Parts: sequence; C-alpha cells; structure tokens
Amino acid sequence: FFVILVGVLFIFGENYLNGKAIVCVTKNDYANQYCWLHGTGHLSANFGKEFTKCSMDQDEVTEKNDRETHYYLWLPFILLLCMGLIKIPRVIWKTLCERGIMASLVGDEAQTGEKIVARFKKLKRRSVPYHVYFAVCELLNIVIILLCFQILDSLLNGKFWMYGANVSNYYKDKLTPEDQNNNSGLEKTNPMCNLFPTEVACNLCTGSIGGGCNDKSSFLCILSNNLFNQYFFLILWFWWVFLLFISILGLLYRAAQMSIPSFSKAVFQTYLTPYGLEYPEWKLVLRPADYFLLGRLAINVKGSTMEAVINELMYKGKKPSKEEETIRVTISNGQSSGEEQNSGEE
Repeated sequence: FFVILVGVLFIFGENYLNGKAIVCVTKNDYANQYCWLHGTGHLSANFGKEFTKCSMDQDEVTEKNDRETHYYLWLPFILLLCMGLIKIPRVIWKTLCERGIMASLVGDEAQTGEKIVARFKKLKRRSVPYHVYFAVCELLNIVIILLCFQILDSLLNGKFWMYGANVSNYYKDKLTPEDQNNNSGLEKTNPMCNLFPTEVACNLCTGSIGGGCNDKSSFLCILSNNLFNQYFFLILWFWWVFLLFISILGLLYRAAQMSIPSFSKAVFQTYLTPYGLEYPEWKLVLRPADYFLLGRLAINVKGSTMEAVINELMYKGKKPSKEEETIRVTISNGQSSGEEQNSGEE
C-alpha cells in the first residue's frame, strides 16, 4: 500500500503539477499540449540513433504500427484503483468475517483466564468458519495482486507482466561498449525505455481552409517523468512478485495448519514459547481451528493472561499436579540453560 501511495503522489505531482511534464523542440504551447496527449513511440527516420538515448524499440513501433503514449496520463488513477483493491481483503475480513470475535474474546485488561476460556468455549463452534475465512482472505490477497498486474498490463500495452524479468535479462546480457561498436546490429532496446521512453515523437498537422493536412511537422519531445516511472514500476514489479511468492508460501502453510492437527499444535506452541510457556502437549487436544483461534488470542494478550487461559483449558481451574508442574518447570529450565550456554559460547 505504501509503495503504491508513493508512486501516486510522485506521478500525480509530475503529471499535473509540474509545468514541464513534456518539453518539445517547438516552443509553441499548443504543440506541447497536443504532444502530451498524442505523442507517439515511432521516431521519424530523420532522427538518427545518435540523437536519441531512450526511445521505444523502433523495430516494434513502426510507422504503420505506431503506439501512442497518452496512457501515462492515467497512471496515478490506475494506481489509486490498485490501492483500493489491495484494501478489499482486509475490509472483508474486518467487516464480514472477523466481526469483533477477537475483541470479545480478549475483553478488557481485567478479563481473567476463566472468563476468556468460558467465552472461547462458546466461540468454538465458530472457530472453523473463522479459520476458513482467514484462509480465503489470504487467497484473495493473491487474486488482488494478480488483478492489479493485469490492469497495469492492459494499460501499458501488454508490457508489464514480464517487465522486471525483461529488464533483468537485458542487463544480464547487455553488450560491452566495445561489442556495441563492433556489432551495432546486436544491440537491444532497453525494456525500461521501451515501456517508458523519455524521448517520443510528435506529428503535428496544421489544417487548411480547404481541408486536409496543409503542413505536417514531426519533432522530438522529452518526457522527463518517465525516468521516475521506469524505476518506480520496476520496484513495484519486484515488490508484487515478492508478495506473491510469500503469499503462496503462506497459503501452503495455512493449508497444512488446517489439515494436520500435529502441525497446528506445533504452530500454537510457537506463540507460547516467547512467554516461556511449555506444556505437555498430550494434555491439550483441540481441533486445528481451535488452535488457530488460540494462537490469534496469544498475539493479543499478555503472557500471564495466556498462561492462565492454558491452565484453565488443561486443568479446568485446578492447579496442575506436582508431577505435571515438575515436567513443565524442567522443560522451561532446560530451555533457559540451553540459551545461557549458547550465550556463553558466543
């Protein structure tokens, strides 16, 4: 969300608050505005390669198959749309799925372990849907990222899906200056310039009273905004790919947690370990969804409260037997000794 917000602010400011979003060879204000709206990627043969540094691939954008560049005008609005879409899973979770379950379970700071357990037992019938809805919202996160990819790809003429990969391949296989001089025909167009050129052509036609194009002129224009766009959308591409990777791993993790009871037990124990709480696992037998709900509870309460909750669940308000307490203390002490030994070795 923050990454997109930065892009929206910068691109909107550059496009609409910067009076020099486009600068053309001609000093005519009408021509500048026309070119801002109708600039094209194909450069006339009059402009040799020595005059251009960052333009579209001229083998791809020919005179008959030209590509206009007005889509840059819509970038901040499309990014705003993506910002809204990215918030959808959280809104759905908070308003339709979670609906204050955790708040009612945690209660106020004075809430005792006994009261929390009593509330937990009432909510157990909702723990399975709670767990499933959480997983669905995680899946929805993946769908939203893919949808944003598709929206931007449609706006950017089908060049965004592979943008980051193409840029990586370009710099990996880039020719040295010596090879470029010896084999100029092998030089490839930079994908960053192909999608966000800083130099575009403008074909301006002046009409006449009798109709038709009386005077047609073609000149170069500079889109300095695209220097920011090149790197921002590259960062955005890699960030979304990273989020997709993490989200897919998270979905596999969630599937294992939902289907393997022993795994869900182990995950729940990781929430207790930071509080120094260790219990004989055989004493607490719950469904995976119940362990998940308790894990969410552990994130939102103090360690002492969580200890009281677990004791209430395991021993039903009774104090643990001397043998059980000995086992728990031994496990905790063993962990502490191991940590001290590790610290000493360091």
